[in-house]
Amino acid sequence: MKVAVLGLGAMGSQLLLRLIDQGVDVTGWNRDARRARRAGIPARCVAASAREAVTGADVVITMLADGPAVRAVLGDIADALGEGTLVLDMSTSGPAVSREVAETLSGRRIRFAEAPVSGSVGAARGGTLTVLFGGAADDLAAAEPVLRHLGKKTIPLGPVGAASTFKLCLNALLHTFNATLAEVLGAATRAGIDLRTAYDTIGESVVAAPFVHYKRDAFLADGMPPVAFAVDLVRKDLELFLAAVADPGRDAPTVGTAAGVVRRAQEAGLGQEDMATLARLYRP
Repeated sequence: MKVAVLGLGAMGSQLLLRLIDQGVDVTGWNRDARRARRAGIPARCVAASAREAVTGADVVITMLADGPAVRAVLGDIADALGEGTLVLDMSTSGPAVSREVAETLSGRRIRFAEAPVSGSVGAARGGTLTVLFGGAADDLAAAEPVLRHLGKKTIPLGPVGAASTFKLCLNALLHTFNATLAEVLGAATRAGIDLRTAYDTIGESVVAAPFVHYKRDAFLADGMPPVAFAVDLVRKDLELFLAAVADPGRDAPTVGTAAGVVRRAQEAGLGQEDMATLARLYRP
């Protein structure tokens, strides 16, 4: 089986490296080739173009910034995909784009399924992601030989659109928690409590979660932490949730408030920084 990975950012690069480690015949592509070099991907595994990367591939993984990027890249290379090729979109694209792309590709007899993931960059490198699958049962069976290298568990959620919807739900919960964590840490430090003491006490409390532990270094960094999830992408996820998931007859006050905090962070020049830097809005 030959696999192509389109998009070699923070997550895509780690997916590619994981597949290389597992002995999979895989080629990657990124619009900015320098990102692949910085991630330590061997030059032999990086194609000069998306078209070159997908030529002859049985499975094509997209891990791109957003739905418009997925639509554009797949639109550019659709005629290079062989009939029966399986496209797995692991991006956070939103259900509307997923359904649109699936319909477009099916007209070319190209298979499409959603496989967005839950987990950190480290989980991508270690193959311990949780994969959310939206698509037909036979597409899940075809994807399994690849997904078993990338995730500890694959959860089928329904047809195309279901997995991308639930990924937005998970991310809305994550980003709302991140914004709240930033706010309460600010309140604690303004009350004179040491930042590390406050953070570690939260990590020992009933609200402790894996997120609290793996983001510790980022929240406590003296300077800007490495970017695992940029603030700009947080805003994209929250706005997708508000547009695609929230009931038009109701409001979504908690998620809406978190989106407002993220906009403040962007206005403060933190858009390209890690999501943990929201805490800087509240520091004394």
